Amino acid sequence: MDSKIASRMADLKETIWYHAKKYYVEASPEITDYEYDMLFAELLALEKAYPELVTQDSPTQRVAPESMSGFEKYPHKIPMLSIDNCYSLQDIEEFPQKIQRFLKMSVEVEYIVDPKIDGVAISLWYEKGVLVRALTRGDGKMGEVITSNVRTIRNVPLKLIGDCVPDVLEVRGEIYLSRKEFEKINQEKREKGDTLFANPRNAAAGTIKILDPVVVSKRNLSFFAHSLGYHELPIKTHKQALDLFRNWGIPVNPHTKHIQTLPDLVKMCQEWEGKQRALPYDIDGLVIKVDNLELREKLGMTSHAPRWVLAYKFVPDHAITRLKDIIVQVGKGGTLTPVAILDAVSLAGTTVKRASLHNYENIERKDIRIGDMVKIAKGGEIIPQVLEVQREARTGEEKAISLPSQCPICNGEVKKDEQGAYWRCLNSECSGGLKAKLKFFVSRKAMDIKGMGEKWIEQLVDEGLISSLTDIYFLAKEDLLNLDRAGEKSVSKWLKGIEESKTRDLSRVICSLGIRHVGERVAEILGKNFKNMENLMLAEEEFLQSIPEIGPSIAQSIYSYFHSESGKNVVASLQKAGVNMESFLYEKSKKDVPDSKEKSFWQDKVVVITGTLAKFEREEIKKMVQEKGAKVTESVSKKTSCLIVGENPGSKLSKAQELGILILEEKKLLEILEEEKKILEISKNNRIMKQAEFAF
Repeated sequence: MDSKIASRMADLKETIWYHAKKYYVEASPEITDYEYDMLFAELLALEKAYPELVTQDSPTQRVAPESMSGFEKYPHKIPMLSIDNCYSLQDIEEFPQKIQRFLKMSVEVEYIVDPKIDGVAISLWYEKGVLVRALTRGDGKMGEVITSNVRTIRNVPLKLIGDCVPDVLEVRGEIYLSRKEFEKINQEKREKGDTLFANPRNAAAGTIKILDPVVVSKRNLSFFAHSLGYHELPIKTHKQALDLFRNWGIPVNPHTKHIQTLPDLVKMCQEWEGKQRALPYDIDGLVIKVDNLELREKLGMTSHAPRWVLAYKFVPDHAITRLKDIIVQVGKGGTLTPVAILDAVSLAGTTVKRASLHNYENIERKDIRIGDMVKIAKGGEIIPQVLEVQREARTGEEKAISLPSQCPICNGEVKKDEQGAYWRCLNSECSGGLKAKLKFFVSRKAMDIKGMGEKWIEQLVDEGLISSLTDIYFLAKEDLLNLDRAGEKSVSKWLKGIEESKTRDLSRVICSLGIRHVGERVAEILGKNFKNMENLMLAEEEFLQSIPEIGPSIAQSIYSYFHSESGKNVVASLQKAGVNMESFLYEKSKKDVPDSKEKSFWQDKVVVITGTLAKFEREEIKKMVQEKGAKVTESVSKKTSCLIVGENPGSKLSKAQELGILILEEKKLLEILEEEKKILEISKNNRIMKQAEFAF
């Protein structure tokens, strides 16, 4: 029976991968979405019934079940270098001449040209057709292992299908976010009161570094392959490599072309000017590569870039206009942000009247003055930015922009960050900062108070009804009815939303406080590590730093907030209002953890698993040791605590032996697990506490 089930599951996987290739790579689906979903649902049901038959290359295994605790470094087999850029057709015309001068011989050069995706460079490593590792570019020599996140990208094949799949293959390409998905993410951020991503590239880069693959999977990233990394393929041209990619189900940009002559190359570059805006994703140029792989080998590379590739960059959308004035906005952390007020100008189809100046260091570096003619650019940015000053247009009447001497809202004292570029208002009662804090406090990712938008907060502060963050919980119905355009219905909605917000989890409460460096992710981590607000407030800075993902700056900021009078007052006021101070996340994450006296062998160990185990699947062992406090990684390093070894362990065993790392064969592994099981049973009979507590 098991063999029949396994055979059916194998057939389903092959069928699903085939249709995924047809959909994502060839854009020629043969079945409907419904039929595809039914195949997927059948496989999912079988895997649930027979978990021992689940394999890593299954289409259902895109999202890892647990968050990661950090990204490991791993060396690139071949360095991932930069690309030399050019902005003129003349540079393109001279490209083959430079090649011939370097080789000191005349050669016929053919090219592969593809759109330069404005995304994040990535390396995918396949062994026997299965994706085993994904690396960022890093510093070119060492990348970060982000395999779990890359597995969530729908058009990245977890298993290659087709003819002659190689034993080893490194594919390089670009992870990107479509404009549609980018707008969707920013709209969600806007509704939550979060800081918006500046452009799709920043959003993709930020997403791929999130430590929770479940969150990454919701962002709908995409991938295009553009190059070979390490390989042992018997091919002579890049075009052949791309054809093989398509055959194996690896997505290649449909606009990639093989160009045989220089005139055709120049013509293609001319035709692309302005055409990029019609694409559903951002590109900032074209990448021109020599097609012949042997010729590439002869050309080699400089210390920073290969000689056989050139990026033709498009000039970004920009416009020239006059900077009439600046205003200063005050953020929730008291941050003073200068914004340029411009003569209205048309840019990329929109009328622009403002542009970001970021901070005063940026103003000083670019020597920006009021009255200057400035070049502004959008280039995918949400808010246009001032690129440079047109100094030749100066009349002498331009005015220097002074550093802030006081807050523009409350006239309070301001101070520059000691190790940063921003100035901040030091007045904790500043109405500008208060409004920004309140907008964040009521946002969806914080206390999520329905119906209380920006205009109402402005009124509440301006009318003196709210003078601190927690006053929102002590508003009376008659006070709200006196607001402009506030009716019985909207006021009832606000009061209901305020009351409901008192039941939010501790992590949401922490997030809502606006503690510097503490956003949604850090607040969630704190919620998982502290049972209640009291325990968090008692935590020492050193202890906070011991929590994964909480670095020195974050720990110092948290400690300072909860040991300040203002921080203590805010918490006390929230408690008085009846706001929940207990963590539901902690209860969930700690419910199966044994008492601290029964510290597991696996607690805080860094574990690598290699080879084939007789009694366990790798994922089964991984889950078991993770539940007992271990961190499981893919590669052996000096940080590795022990290596669990099965049959045919490969190079990981040799490396572990070289480094003197503890080796656990399956027999010893079983002994440790059995011993821990006995200890746990004894302790359960004697346990007084239901679950673990921190040492407070």
